[in-house]
Amino acid sequence: MALGETGNFAAYGFAPITLIAPLGCMSVTGSAFISAMFLKENLRASDVLGMTLAFAGSYLLVNFAPNISQAISARTVQYYFVGWQFLIYVILEILIFCILLYFYKRKGMKHIVILLTLVALLASLTVISVKAVSGMITFSVTDKMQLTYPIFYIMLIIMIASCVFQVKFLNQATNLYSTATVVPINHIFFTTSAIIAGIVFYKEFLGAAFLAMFIYFFGCFLSFLGVLMVTRNREKEHLPQSYIDLGNIPGKQTLDKIQPDSNGLSRGTLPDGSDSTKSQSGEKKEV
Repeated sequence: MALGETGNFAAYGFAPITLIAPLGCMSVTGSAFISAMFLKENLRASDVLGMTLAFAGSYLLVNFAPNISQAISARTVQYYFVGWQFLIYVILEILIFCILLYFYKRKGMKHIVILLTLVALLASLTVISVKAVSGMITFSVTDKMQLTYPIFYIMLIIMIASCVFQVKFLNQATNLYSTATVVPINHIFFTTSAIIAGIVFYKEFLGAAFLAMFIYFFGCFLSFLGVLMVTRNREKEHLPQSYIDLGNIPGKQTLDKIQPDSNGLSRGTLPDGSDSTKSQSGEKKEV
């Protein structure tokens, strides 16, 4: 995972956000394939179809994403950072974040859309700062040292802070909802926010042809659909066994599902016409 995240971080220094972020669908489809090989999980027809759609979408993304080679220097980041487009974007994002946080904290509304929208809003700042930090490090290695500029450390602080709070809200979502529900919605929200951030901050679609943009977003749609197909109904395959099934015992009328008392000595009870049983101390114990 450390090597994978290092490669993901480095990729932002060489390629546009609008290309790197949607390719996260490959991790979901790859996990389904690896689980079938090593964990012996069933590879369903919907998994094969979902992986095919994700591969097709990724092919379109790679071929029709903005083909720009942008050197990210400290001066470039400073110019984008104080641009009116980004300032309006940040103000709107802060307002939406505060409203959702109010409903989440004060009103107790813990719907998955609210939680993952908070994650997505933070993720947009994460990808902006990650690309800035990675790009300035790359520029320092290939050209001129950029780590002496204050904007590098501002972006580094934004990257760390947004990552920490993003993980916090994502953990709360996984505690309340199943992973099979959180993963596809989070992928769609994260990718959408990352694409918007790349367009607003780094102007990655500037001068792009309409046909290329249409095919690009169609590729995003295919990748989203592929992730949904792979994760669809996945949680139903691993339902916990919350009861003991005694089956049919000859000569006894058994309860279909008997829940044992975790705090008592008994492990289930057969109905014998009485409403109480003797405990070890001889006292009556209610069933």
